[in-house]
Amino acid sequence: MIQRRKFIETGALGLAALAAMSRPAVGQNRGGELARYFTATTNSAAIPILLEQRAPFGWKLAVVKGTGSPPLLLEWPNLPTDADPTHFRIAVGLDERDDKVVEVFLPTSGRVIGSMELRQASQFQLYQIALNRTDIAEMRKEGLGLRMTKGADLEILAGGDSIPDALMPHLLVPGRADPMTEYFARMDSLACVQQFGWMEGCVLDGLLDLPSKPGRNYQKRASDHLALFFNNGRLLYENHLSSPSDGKLYGIEATLPFAALARLDPRHPMLDHVVGFWREKIRPSGLIQDGGHLSSEGAYTVGYALAEIARAKNSEELMLLALAQVRLRQAALFDGQVFWRTLEDDGKRENRNWARGIAWQLLGMARTLTVAKDREDIGDLILSFRKFATWAAALQRDDGLWAVFADEPALTPDTAGSAGIAAALAIGANHGWIGPEALSAARKTYVGLQAHLTPDGFLGGVSQSNKGGEGLQRGDFRSIYQMGMGLMAQLIAATHQS
Repeated sequence: MIQRRKFIETGALGLAALAAMSRPAVGQNRGGELARYFTATTNSAAIPILLEQRAPFGWKLAVVKGTGSPPLLLEWPNLPTDADPTHFRIAVGLDERDDKVVEVFLPTSGRVIGSMELRQASQFQLYQIALNRTDIAEMRKEGLGLRMTKGADLEILAGGDSIPDALMPHLLVPGRADPMTEYFARMDSLACVQQFGWMEGCVLDGLLDLPSKPGRNYQKRASDHLALFFNNGRLLYENHLSSPSDGKLYGIEATLPFAALARLDPRHPMLDHVVGFWREKIRPSGLIQDGGHLSSEGAYTVGYALAEIARAKNSEELMLLALAQVRLRQAALFDGQVFWRTLEDDGKRENRNWARGIAWQLLGMARTLTVAKDREDIGDLILSFRKFATWAAALQRDDGLWAVFADEPALTPDTAGSAGIAAALAIGANHGWIGPEALSAARKTYVGLQAHLTPDGFLGGVSQSNKGGEGLQRGDFRSIYQMGMGLMAQLIAATHQS
């Protein structure tokens, strides 16, 4: 499952493999109703990839390098003459920690088609450029070349068993289906897979919340996702902070997928593993956190995940510990007027009223309380949730979304943070912890999010992973980001829109 070779050969896949890779999506077309993805072949020279840079799930990587190195060359020898693609796309193969620009050009004429800007890109994110008819006509003859004009080398996904066509270098041909129909098709696939941890956890929770229906088995799809990471009772994934993990967890943000694991397989041996990991991080206050860094993520990635495991194990001790995570974080991070995502031991606070930080706390509270809803000792938490949710709802913009920093409505919204906040509001309204106006606000968000869907149902308008600091968050840069689709799925389920 994990790529173990010292390097991965790109562009040396063989003629049969190359021909198979240039195909429209199978099983996603339904007679032309849904979007089609025409994947590229690569004729670039083999480029070694360092030992520590392993492809996820044994998939293949191709490398885009800078000036002075051979470009990555892509071709579509089997592109039908009647295909009318609107966009060219790539998917990021490894977690990135810098800003990059990828130039897309015609290899023979040298004409530049466009550039893709990537800032602090996360694995599996999609980046695209629009195409016009002239581009397509020339591309049929020449193919496309990719080269870096800014930043370090970029590894992109380029093949492998079970890889979705949507994550290959591809040309997008929109179908006749509406974006929401496309959205549900993308969710019911591996195209929405994410890095193990909080990102994949958002997707897993969304999949398990969505009700299955004929032709759409989201619970089975969640199991398919987990099977990529859990094998024979072990956890294997590509740790973006160090060498490939074999059961090691990089921090509390890595633990959210265990909530889904507890729902699907309550006796899985790795549940004891994560509980042991949490126990090692308990502070005298009862908070589970990474060192001196308290974050609102833990309300969701620890508090909620702990609650699901407590329910699976029928453990009063673990349930009390889960409730403590959301209770103590709420007291430390929200004073009734201002919310801070983080608090350090030295008193430093950061990310004031950051929408996604609000979402982690509010959603962590809502989902933890849902698991513990029959208890008699949660009255204070329900009251706290009501006050926090009312405060957050008052900051909603007219378009149904929340600005990236929620109390600054002139800033560009964050669709993922908005989906998470709205999902929590809807959950609270469904349980009667907050009034029905919260459900109306959540449905308004659902409508607002649809304006940010691509023609094939991926969610755009998401503020980038919080690796580049507050400056990147405050700007207008937004991404197609599948973890936001998971939060949107939670909202859809809570507002009964599926």
